[in-house]
Amino acid sequence: MNSRWVVALTAAMVCLTGQPSAQTQEDRAIARDLLAKRGDAVLYVLGTTKLRVNQGGKDLPTADQRIQALVTLLDSSGLGVMSLTALDPSELMSAQLSRGRAAAAAINVTSEQSNLRYRLPDGREVPVRVVLRDKELDLAFLRPVEKLAAPATAVDAVVAKPSPIDSVLVLQRMPELAGWQPTALFQSVQAVVEKPRTFYVLTGGTVGSPVFDLRGRFLGVVLRFKNEADAANAPPIVLPAADIREVAKQAN
Repeated sequence: MNSRWVVALTAAMVCLTGQPSAQTQEDRAIARDLLAKRGDAVLYVLGTTKLRVNQGGKDLPTADQRIQALVTLLDSSGLGVMSLTALDPSELMSAQLSRGRAAAAAINVTSEQSNLRYRLPDGREVPVRVVLRDKELDLAFLRPVEKLAAPATAVDAVVAKPSPIDSVLVLQRMPELAGWQPTALFQSVQAVVEKPRTFYVLTGGTVGSPVFDLRGRFLGVVLRFKNEADAANAPPIVLPAADIREVAKQAN
């Protein structure tokens, strides 16, 4: 995500810091129903990233970093979408470590992912591979190495677009310490930004989580700004479902 996104977000956030509004019993019933139907469309991707650091032409010792990030399943074959930075932090780390350094001492970080797998709701782990990367949108698409034994739960094929102040539902999954349980959270749309690219600004949400309106229609996936200077104070943003599905057509 480039500097134009930052300018657009800054403009959109002026006087927009609202919290989710109070929910009715009907809203909570909708949330429970959506969680029951689509909760298993949110999984964890597990694996390892081996980081290689080169400083001023000199290779430094490699380091392994654990991957544990949310992925949203787009169809029953197990095609999933997640934040590319959550999978491969090399570009972000290069920018962070090189900031303020002379060009000759610039640090370049590369990475290699291994042992990638979905943790399924029943506890089984399924090997997956990366089939598409989109650096501009910070998206990574994954697919099971072998055909799944049973069709996967996925987000609804019907997509929608929210309006500012709308209440939305963010489906997430808790980490191992909380038993990997799926959960649904009410959030609000703070703004709908149209240019230079459409995205929605939320009051909260975990990167990689799918977002739905209160009719259960898929709105998009939560992301954050890749640049660490922007991410510190910027709220979550949602890349529209239509854009994600368009990019996903290239995955094979």
